[in-house]
Amino acid sequence: MTLPAQSPADAASTDFDIAAPRTFPDPLEGLNRISYAITRPIDRFILRPLAITYKTVVPKPAREGVRNIIGNANEPIVFVNDLLQLRPDRALRTLLRFVINSAIGVFGLFDIAKRKPFHLPHRNNNFGDTLGYYGIGPIAYLYLPVFGPTTLRDRVAQIGDAFVRDPLVDKALHPNSGRRLFRDSPQFGTIGTVMGVVEGLDARAENDAELRTIQEDSIDPYASLRANFMQDRAGEIAALKSRNGVAPEVEGFRDPLIDPEDAAPAARKSAQR
Repeated sequence: MTLPAQSPADAASTDFDIAAPRTFPDPLEGLNRISYAITRPIDRFILRPLAITYKTVVPKPAREGVRNIIGNANEPIVFVNDLLQLRPDRALRTLLRFVINSAIGVFGLFDIAKRKPFHLPHRNNNFGDTLGYYGIGPIAYLYLPVFGPTTLRDRVAQIGDAFVRDPLVDKALHPNSGRRLFRDSPQFGTIGTVMGVVEGLDARAENDAELRTIQEDSIDPYASLRANFMQDRAGEIAALKSRNGVAPEVEGFRDPLIDPEDAAPAARKSAQR
C-alpha cells in the first residue's frame, strides 16, 4: 500500500509532534512557567542590576580569583565522581590539581595547576553527571524561582555534592574547631549560601548577553531557555561518555516552537522546487 505523500508543511508539523515530547521531559511545564514568570521581574530589577554592579565594581582579576577559589573548593566533588565513573587516571589528575592549587596557588586563588609544567586544567564533574553517565535521564525539567533552570536528577544530586564539598570547606575554614570531618554537622547553609550567591552573580553577569538575546529574539523565551539548557546538559553527559572527552553531536534537541512567519516561506520555496 502506498501512502500519500506529505507536503513539506505537514512533514514539519509531524516532525514537531513526534520530537517535542521525546526531546523535552517537561511534565511540570505549567508550574515551571509560573516560576519563570515570577523570576523575570526579580531578575530584571534585582538580580541583573546586582550582577552587573558586581562585574563593574570588582576588577576582572579579582573575579577570576574568586572563581578559582570556588572551582578549587569543588575539586573534591570532581575527584569523587571521577572515581564513581571508574576513571582513576582522571581522579589522579584532579587530586594533583587540587593539591597544587591549594598549596602553591593560595587555596586556589591562582590557578597554577593549569599552567606549565603541570597542564592540569579544571574539568567539571558532579553527581548529576555521574547519574547521567550511568544512564539516568533528567527525569523532569525544573525552573526554580530565582535559581533558574535545572533538572530533577541534578537537583537531587546536589545534596550529594554538598556532603562531599561542604565538610571539607568547613574543616579548612575552622581547622582548630575540634569538629570531626564527615561526623559532626558542618555549616552547610552558611558555606553553600555564600558560595552560591557569589557564583550565581558571576554566572549571571557572564551570561547577560545570551540571556538578553533569548528574551528579545525568541518567540517563547521559556522554551528557548529550556532548549539551550537541555542541550548543554546532554552535551556534557555525552562528553563524559566519549573517549576523547569531546561531546558528539546530540541529535533530537531543538526548540519545538515553530515560527509561522519563518516556516511558511520555507515551505513554499520547497514546494516550488
